[in-house]
Amino acid sequence: MMTLYTAIGHYKITGKGLPLVTAGGRECALTPHELILWSSLAFRILTYDELKADFYKKEKELHILGELDFDHYLNRLIMRRLVASGRDCTSADALYDLLSPLYLQSSHVSFPVKVFIFVKLCLHHGTSARQAASIFHSEKLDPMEKQLVSLLNGQMLSTAELIHCAQKDIRCLKSKKELMKCLEQNDTTDCDSLIIDSRFSEISIPVVAAITDLYFNQQVVLNIF
Repeated sequence: MMTLYTAIGHYKITGKGLPLVTAGGRECALTPHELILWSSLAFRILTYDELKADFYKKEKELHILGELDFDHYLNRLIMRRLVASGRDCTSADALYDLLSPLYLQSSHVSFPVKVFIFVKLCLHHGTSARQAASIFHSEKLDPMEKQLVSLLNGQMLSTAELIHCAQKDIRCLKSKKELMKCLEQNDTTDCDSLIIDSRFSEISIPVVAAITDLYFNQQVVLNIF
């Protein structure tokens, strides 16, 4: 059996310098060791052994050796729903088990915000114009990735919901009502049944592959409700 792990939510620092992770509408403070482990998984998907090795390496580099072991911090973050795991016999099935219950939201930054950041970097941080201009660079997306990003415009959708939309070649959702119509939901349809149905969709593998690429390229953030 293979188990894969990834981080849930997005990171920010408060005005007082406190590190927080926002996930599922909650703001969660992290201890230094929890932050090391969570940041090791941000925009990455690792096995248990890979994550453990990375955690101890960073702990040593930062000179903050703790009294508690790796499993304590990992189990605590899983319990707080800041780390997700997926488990199955093959890597592909473990990846689906990991991503299928999670929701995605676009991490797209609007052009006016990018301009503001560009000016701030140049004027207040002494960054060269060429270096600051890198914020305007974006990875070229393939057709499937473009479709998923378009579907995520302004809303969170689960991996299962994205698979169902892609299967019906839906490229834009204007409302929650349109999503419900696409999913053909009824009184017996729930998240678990959607996950099971989407697993056996012929388009499941390319959608999961596109989601993984978007996540690795920091185009989307994984979240929960």
